[in-house]
Amino acid sequence: MKLIKLFFTCLVIFLCVSFYAAAQKVKKAMIFSAIKGTISKADSVMPGAGTMSVKPGDGDIASFKILSFKNGKLVVVFTPATNFTGITRATLWVSNAAGMRISEINLIGLSTKGLEGENEAPLSVIVPALGYQTNIGWPGLANHSRPELMGDEIPYSLFHKAGKGKVEMIPVARYSPDFELPFGYYFDIASEPAKHRVGSLALSGAYPEHQTLFPAIAKGTNAFDPGDHAFGFFATGPTHTAYSEDAWNLMYYPGNAVHATRIYPLKDAAGNLVSNTYLLCFEEAKNGDYNDYVFLVKNVTPVTADPYTKLFNGKNLDGWHSFLNGIGANTDPENNFRVEDGALHVIGKNLGYVITDSGFWNYDLKVDFKFGERRWIPRDTAKRDGGMCYNIPMNEPDSIWPKSIEFQIQEGDAGDFWLLGFSTIKVNGVQNKAANHTRMMKVQDAEKPTGQWNTLELISYNGKCVQVVNGVVVNVGEDASVKGGRILLQSEYAEIYYRNVKIRKL
Repeated sequence: MKLIKLFFTCLVIFLCVSFYAAAQKVKKAMIFSAIKGTISKADSVMPGAGTMSVKPGDGDIASFKILSFKNGKLVVVFTPATNFTGITRATLWVSNAAGMRISEINLIGLSTKGLEGENEAPLSVIVPALGYQTNIGWPGLANHSRPELMGDEIPYSLFHKAGKGKVEMIPVARYSPDFELPFGYYFDIASEPAKHRVGSLALSGAYPEHQTLFPAIAKGTNAFDPGDHAFGFFATGPTHTAYSEDAWNLMYYPGNAVHATRIYPLKDAAGNLVSNTYLLCFEEAKNGDYNDYVFLVKNVTPVTADPYTKLFNGKNLDGWHSFLNGIGANTDPENNFRVEDGALHVIGKNLGYVITDSGFWNYDLKVDFKFGERRWIPRDTAKRDGGMCYNIPMNEPDSIWPKSIEFQIQEGDAGDFWLLGFSTIKVNGVQNKAANHTRMMKVQDAEKPTGQWNTLELISYNGKCVQVVNGVVVNVGEDASVKGGRILLQSEYAEIYYRNVKIRKL
């Protein structure tokens, strides 16, 4: 008798635990988007075996409608009111044959004002609507497309496959103009990005696929296998391709967003990192909203190795030599060029430069600079001046200034072209007249106040030269007469500091 009682006691405990476990199942979620006053695309879910009923639960249940529940399949739509924009939530209660609630289905709806422009959903709203807690770094719609990192953004733009199986590139949001959008991955091969299309996002039809969460794929798929190669991501609109690497955006499309993607590690609804999963957010134009095309990429790990090589090691001038006007090479009697705290401190009293011993062709070059306080006669009351000259022919003798293109560094003028030694370039189809020195002015100012560090970036690629100041494209030239060679940093009667001089071959 005691054994029988023990058996039934254990059975009751087991059943109670089982029902409790069933009730504590991970909640299912259905996520929708629609323009206010309209009806979303339908979504469906299978609530689970044994489900007998689905009933309205908590929250804004009036904004959702059950279309059907047949053969275990539940079909729901989102119907936001005409005066509501933003995110709304509700639940559906799922019960078994005994009438016991066994789980809940979370309903999430994102309602927007209308189509395109200021009517779109900001990325800061899209991400929580998808059920994630990733911090994108700004609250509103537009921001900027400069390369400084925002929120949880990572500084890496290339990836490897993380494990077995395929990489998934799942479209989760799109708020862009209406066009079919090819997307995929690329390899850096043979001095150019070799693109491989995975799929294409659909044009709008009965539903505005260009302004929605979970946009439809018209062609292809959302998965690929890159093998063991490092790869980047791309998306191609009507006017240009946006790459995950800034260098290719600068090279091919400097008039569009230089920093065309922001990539974030995925954090789930509880704020926990999801392994090997990232949000890939594209900027189609230049206003910095990064909601144009948003993909969830799975089974990837970032390539964290720096693709750039240091030209200046921050310790000494190995790989460089100095030249001072009227004094000569490798002779610096007043210690005009000093290496201090990882930077090249140029006192500036003497006119001259330090120049690389090696030459470079087809590259991406970065340099930080800031001005010091001192100025020297004959420019002791003039603008502080410096400069970076590049593509100096290997056989060009040291002189002030050698045949080259100068990336001007002068107070208020950072980014001007100076064409030296009868070199030429075309800007907006107009070529400078060959002369000893010719100036072609930048199109906009992006320089920080004197005394602050600035970052310069230069793309030199088969005669195309793109000059960037603090992430802003300020000058673009084509058909340069000098296409490769050595690089120098000037001393020009003003105290200046250079650091983080690094280069990447393209």
